[in-house]
Amino acid sequence: MERKIELTLRIDGEEKTFTQDFVPFSKRTDYIKKENSLREEKTSEGLEPTADEYLEMQIQFVADLFDEKELTKEAILNGMDALDIDKIWEIISYRVLGLSKTDVEESKKEKAEEI
Repeated sequence: MERKIELTLRIDGEEKTFTQDFVPFSKRTDYIKKENSLREEKTSEGLEPTADEYLEMQIQFVADLFDEKELTKEAILNGMDALDIDKIWEIISYRVLGLSKTDVEESKKEKAEEI
């Protein structure tokens, strides 16, 4: 598993690559708590969180992983190419939560078989 996280964003018309090579284990539990909190908040309202609400939370979380102050939620929203949005999910799944690509693929297959 690659330790270094990289995000390339377009800022003021120029591409800039941000890197972070250390993610404390506490970020794993922080993410799980944030996801549970979002789910509980929406459930208490009789709703389910939308994909956009999850994505907004995840983008903010990823921005907070980086030491560089220039990397904000807004910088990601305005500077990341729409085709690269899976990078947010990959950072959280593989680097923060420590899932393997094999585990994720097997989980997808199991869910597909249930349907």
